Amino acid sequence: MSGHADVAIVGGGVIGCGIAAELAGRGAKVVLVERAQIAAAASGRNHGLLFHPGDASLDAVAAASTASYRELAATSPLDLALDAEPFGLVIVASTEEDWAAAEREAEGAARAGCAVERLDEGGMRRLEPALAPGVLGGFVVADGYRVDPAALTLALAEKARAAGAEIRTCTEAKQVLTADGTVRGIAADGGVIAAPVVVDAAGPWAAKLARTAGVGAQIPIGGARGWLLLTEARPGLLHHLVVSAGWHLAAGDPGPGAVTVADLASGPAPGRTDLGTLVQQNRDGHILLGGSRAPSLTDESEGRGEPGEIARRAATLVPALALVPVLTVWSGVRPTSPDGLPLIGWAPGVRGLFVAGGHGGQGVVLGGGSARLAAELILGETPFIDPSPFNPDRFGGVLND
Repeated sequence: MSGHADVAIVGGGVIGCGIAAELAGRGAKVVLVERAQIAAAASGRNHGLLFHPGDASLDAVAAASTASYRELAATSPLDLALDAEPFGLVIVASTEEDWAAAEREAEGAARAGCAVERLDEGGMRRLEPALAPGVLGGFVVADGYRVDPAALTLALAEKARAAGAEIRTCTEAKQVLTADGTVRGIAADGGVIAAPVVVDAAGPWAAKLARTAGVGAQIPIGGARGWLLLTEARPGLLHHLVVSAGWHLAAGDPGPGAVTVADLASGPAPGRTDLGTLVQQNRDGHILLGGSRAPSLTDESEGRGEPGEIARRAATLVPALALVPVLTVWSGVRPTSPDGLPLIGWAPGVRGLFVAGGHGGQGVVLGGGSARLAAELILGETPFIDPSPFNPDRFGGVLND
């Protein structure tokens, strides 16, 4: 099967589906190809939490995302399980060494306009009786909305279809086709799709696709694998999202970096796994346990002990979890960038290739606003925010004319 479009989008995650919905809604002829299923990767394998981002340059993108999700929830036949009010975040300091990280996270939330309250051990246990005895205290932050990330991504895909977009699953884009430095379309399973604009929203594999257009080195999007465990329902066990101090990255904190040849010679990225504790009670009573970040180079789950360590830490923080059956364990690879900001803009060195990726663990937080910005830039509209912080050219190269 071949075809033609105004825009060909590669990637059926929250970013690709969001861009498809935005473009199709503006009248563009869109074909989206996804190598597996919609939301099959990290977009369907995350906590689905909407927080104020740690970087002020992302605030407007996050706000636009939440607003767009509320509009989508009001019209979609899917239940997005989107909270009407903040679920609330409890940052736990279990040791004296935890206080510095807890305070930094609380200060960042306060700067973003969230109400923050410091609690001692008694206050923490009154707030969350299931916490283990002996925690020193922490902070409660009025932030955080839960949403079902897979349902959100599917709802965006359905919105795109309703506006006329064609979405092809189980269809892998093998190559971006170019001639004289200009995009001509993509070669995918089933044939060629001719298009003057290609959106590379392929997640951790965005650089691999960009290499087929000769610009992979200018698109430094990597991958960080995160693990999640889902337990049986225990309604009422927790009343907030409970996290260990120091888990959330602050503005300027580096994420997992590139994996070197020396790393692999000693085993996959030794000592590079970042572990924390996230315990999230969902609306249906099931509990999500996380989390981890580690550089990842493959679709296959690397054989490490992250799930066991996540379980151990969660049961230490919330002892009642120890006897709760685990229903499933899975992981997803988040697309990362060197500076922690997404890449949203024209790829350097080839006309017609647009990059949308590198959102790290904030793909859902920033997805709706990123899609809007991408559509505005692609169609030559006035962007709703200054796009320069997200320009892929910031890593070097020559920007498209």
